[in-house]
Amino acid sequence: MKFLEVRSVFKSYGSIRALRGVSISVDKGEYLCILGPTGAGKTTLLKIIAGLIKPDRGRVLIEGFDVTDLPPELRSVSYMPQGYALFPHMSVWDNVSYGLRVRGLPLDRAEEALKMVGLYHRRFSRVYELSGGQQQRVALARAIAAEAKLLLLDEPLSALDALLNLELRHELRRLAKGLGLTVLHVTHNTEEALSIADRVVILRKGVVQQVGRPSEIYLKPANIFTASFLSEVNILEGLARVSGEKSVVDVRGLGKLVLEKPSTKASHVVVIYRPEDVLVSSNTPSYKVNVFKGEVRSIEFLGLFSRLRIQVNGLEIIADLWSGEDRGLKEDSRVYVYFDPRLALVYPYPREGLHVELYEGGG
Repeated sequence: MKFLEVRSVFKSYGSIRALRGVSISVDKGEYLCILGPTGAGKTTLLKIIAGLIKPDRGRVLIEGFDVTDLPPELRSVSYMPQGYALFPHMSVWDNVSYGLRVRGLPLDRAEEALKMVGLYHRRFSRVYELSGGQQQRVALARAIAAEAKLLLLDEPLSALDALLNLELRHELRRLAKGLGLTVLHVTHNTEEALSIADRVVILRKGVVQQVGRPSEIYLKPANIFTASFLSEVNILEGLARVSGEKSVVDVRGLGKLVLEKPSTKASHVVVIYRPEDVLVSSNTPSYKVNVFKGEVRSIEFLGLFSRLRIQVNGLEIIADLWSGEDRGLKEDSRVYVYFDPRLALVYPYPREGLHVELYEGGG
């Protein structure tokens, strides 16, 4: 039996269809991240699970019990909203310990939660005396301290600086695992989701696009949207034909690409290469296919790697090189670009058009 089941949930706000038949299941103790762009329906889904709003259709079950019509206080769920919902007239300590005191429970959990988010020394401060990031950490501590079986976190780390985000995301996962909590963590931050989740749900326009382990989601995205949402990618459109055990794609503006025989039988296809899968060399590669001449237009240093934007036959190709591999390369450098036939992601060209698939509705 799954700890949490969401069964074919629909929710609309007037003409806006926030959720369209969403079904997910979560194991006890699992850390699940719900990832998607603004407007995907992530917050609506959390509020329905928390009992703050009711679905138009569909059911929510916790530990096998149908809780769809139960009020929030009877669900053993702790929900941290985006807006924090802190009591401004109370101290940090009173905010975090409030739920425990109301239920007559020991306050040790409140102390532990405040220490985890690094605010135990500010426990006597008023909420209005804290910065936005500190207020978010108070809300996070309150959610953790509530001793609920199910923890629902809506963008819990979005207001934090980069270093604190890194520290807290892993500490949050460690604490959740240590306490045996089941967590649904909503975010639009791809790196955040992939780094801490047991599984990831990709949600778009109220429709689940893919569910799987972080490595599976990243390496084998189910569709063009998922591939392009997870990272900036090279998107190449062309006409494909089978040639023996290979597939040859005539890419518009680039030329012929030889690929491993793709799973799709479509003739009009979209070929996607991640930037880290594009090989760049100043010298002529020894490969016999998929080698193109280009010119470096820009180099962006990003710490561990540099991102190159290369003009190839009128197309901009993005390539990532580990720091140090880009030595000697500068803007206007002439280079060779190689696309490994084994690393291409190939999808049928979307019926509604590529622009709609990437940026607008559908799903």
